Amino acid sequence: MKKYSIKELQDRYQLKTRQSVYDRLNAIKAEVLKEGNKSYVAEDAVNTLDQLQEHLKLGGSIKTFTPTVKTTVYPETDSVNCTPDNLTVNSEIDSVNSSLDTNPEYIQLSLFQLTLETAVEKVIEKVRPSNPIDHWEKLDQAAKRGYILSSKEVAELLGTKPKGQEWTRGAFKFIRFGKIGNQTGWQVTRI
Repeated sequence: MKKYSIKELQDRYQLKTRQSVYDRLNAIKAEVLKEGNKSYVAEDAVNTLDQLQEHLKLGGSIKTFTPTVKTTVYPETDSVNCTPDNLTVNSEIDSVNSSLDTNPEYIQLSLFQLTLETAVEKVIEKVRPSNPIDHWEKLDQAAKRGYILSSKEVAELLGTKPKGQEWTRGAFKFIRFGKIGNQTGWQVTRI
């Protein structure tokens, strides 16, 4: 397996300082090998660093980076019970599926796949365009039902905290109305 020096990585990713390389290595939890006074990393760490570099080029940050894992599943076939007389496509598929269902590596892969699917769903949820008047509809509903919203809830809906005793934003008036925990409560009314 090929080893890469810190200097090679600094040149490869066009980084100005060695510390930048170490920051990236720490972020991906790569093992740094020492030989004398030189530091090296293995080729698999460089593959992950390449993924990180691509992630950064696309506007991501080191904190939001999740490396992809290449996994190959080699199904086992049941050669003992497989004869030309009973060989069908369906029996082979059943044989492969039954061996995969009991294979611990496949079960781990399935759990990883579920976690990955959940992460992808969350990313899609963030990227999916939202309804531009959704916050107004929520405020309209709060006004109709007489909800008292905390300063934090109002800030999440409007992007700014209400001020003073009465505060107007768009078609809504927010009237200071006691406390909700350690925050000010706001009664929402439609103007």
